[in-house]
Amino acid sequence: MSVILIMFIIFGLLVLAVKVWKKSKILSLGLTVPVFLVLFFIGYVVYNSWYHTTPDSLKVTVQKEKQRYTISGVWVKPLDAYRFVTDYIVLYVPNNTMVSNIKRNRYKNYNEIDVAGLETAAQNYIKAEISSELHPYIFDIETTKDFTVSFDLSENLNPKDIEAYYIHIREEPMDSLEFWFKKIRMN
Repeated sequence: MSVILIMFIIFGLLVLAVKVWKKSKILSLGLTVPVFLVLFFIGYVVYNSWYHTTPDSLKVTVQKEKQRYTISGVWVKPLDAYRFVTDYIVLYVPNNTMVSNIKRNRYKNYNEIDVAGLETAAQNYIKAEISSELHPYIFDIETTKDFTVSFDLSENLNPKDIEAYYIHIREEPMDSLEFWFKKIRMN
């Protein structure tokens, strides 16, 4: 009902602006500016509700120097407006070898959000989508245009045996969390 009322108001302002144009161009422009601002706002909301990043939107590279691995990523398309503040890097390492000396950009207020619920939701998604007998190592990273995560692993590991994934989280207002993942090639 309110949408129909808003449409009638917008249409009425446009009709009034056209009728007033010959008498006062300033008043006519004053009537049309709010209409265009409302239309711009509606278009912005609709676009951000429609636009979703995909795994193809993210370009990831891996560098290895001795036992130090560095995963770097850059978004080649714009990030979605309703992205969550943090994403995850998930590692499956043979023999559950320890991952050490982890360096990454973290969301500065990460401990103030519902970390337990978020990590549980991410783990449930991982279990449902990625089947592996290995224990997952999950590292949160801040969702930004580009990111870097570095960590150390044992030298005797073959990079082909390591499975790595980028988990992206999206949360629209009044909606549940949405996930997708991208497999990262470690070799």
